[in-house]
Amino acid sequence: MDASLLPAMRDFTLICGLGLLVAGLTAYLMTWAIVAVHLRDKHPAERARLGGFMFTPRAFGWYLRARYRALNDVTLNTLGLLGSIGAWAIVIGAIVALMSQALGLSGVAGI
Repeated sequence: MDASLLPAMRDFTLICGLGLLVAGLTAYLMTWAIVAVHLRDKHPAERARLGGFMFTPRAFGWYLRARYRALNDVTLNTLGLLGSIGAWAIVIGAIVALMSQALGLSGVAGI
């Protein structure tokens, strides 16, 4: 591989990682509002356990581990799946962006 392409590949990887992170954040924000209302109406004990704020580690982990499935609610499973995809996209996008930056800082990518 041509060494002159490495900086461009690193930049492309960084942009892809950030794009995935933003897409995941958008999906997470949009679904959390709907899931929070559903939890308030149908599962108030679970809502109280998670807390009201969507970025608590407990709420984010709830999505990552798909804990909504234990409630046996078909509607919540559907909404929760979208939130889980968003949460995982945030994590993977952040990892990709950080790896791209690390390559740039280490000099491997020629920058």
